[in-house]
Amino acid sequence: MKFYRRLQPIKAMSFDLDDTLYDNYPIVRRAEAWMHMHLRSQYPHITHLDSNAWLQLKRHVLHQQPHLVHDVSGIRIACLTALFLRHGYSEQDAESVANTIFTQVLAVRSDFVVPEKTFAVLAELANQIPLIAVTNGNVDTDKIGLTPFFTAVIKPGNGLRMKPYPDLFLLAAETLALPPQHILHVGDHLNSDVAGAITNGFMSAWFNDQQQSLMTSNKASHLPDIEITHLDELTSLL
Repeated sequence: MKFYRRLQPIKAMSFDLDDTLYDNYPIVRRAEAWMHMHLRSQYPHITHLDSNAWLQLKRHVLHQQPHLVHDVSGIRIACLTALFLRHGYSEQDAESVANTIFTQVLAVRSDFVVPEKTFAVLAELANQIPLIAVTNGNVDTDKIGLTPFFTAVIKPGNGLRMKPYPDLFLLAAETLALPPQHILHVGDHLNSDVAGAITNGFMSAWFNDQQQSLMTSNKASHLPDIEITHLDELTSLL
């Protein structure tokens, strides 16, 4: 553990989820692969989109509906809807199929096992202070077993912007009924989590299990309060 500033008394912790409490990259890749395989097998009349074509579709949809940039679920549903509209589906049918496929994709995306050590750390911390999840993602925390550890799970969408914007951090502090300077936000992303926490008055614990260099990273705009490489280091702070 590295300390860059003296910590204020910690009265609560907020947690990023993806790539902090579990390795998210292979999970998302698997869900993406499943979606494209499902489209090819169940809707063969739909022109298959490779990753570049899907990205172009996403950019087109975001140009038409820029508010969806802060809603990972909404943008996927909108992209699927646009895809089926292009193939002659009515708006009602396109939206219905898109929502059905999205529900299936989310189920695949949330079909994994969180490491036991993560549960152990959260359980120990939750016995001492309130915990809250603050994520830009859309994982189903009920399905992966994380919900019981948190006072609330806060996600973007419905007018709430993603980290590092203030929206989720302000809502977290309001939900906890605590001043942000007494909340330690734990996350792996130097912009969304570290810069987001610091600029919104939270303390920041940078989860750096990938052994990145803070001093050479071009993503580092703010210094965290502390840097950890293992989640169980957090238990020594209380």
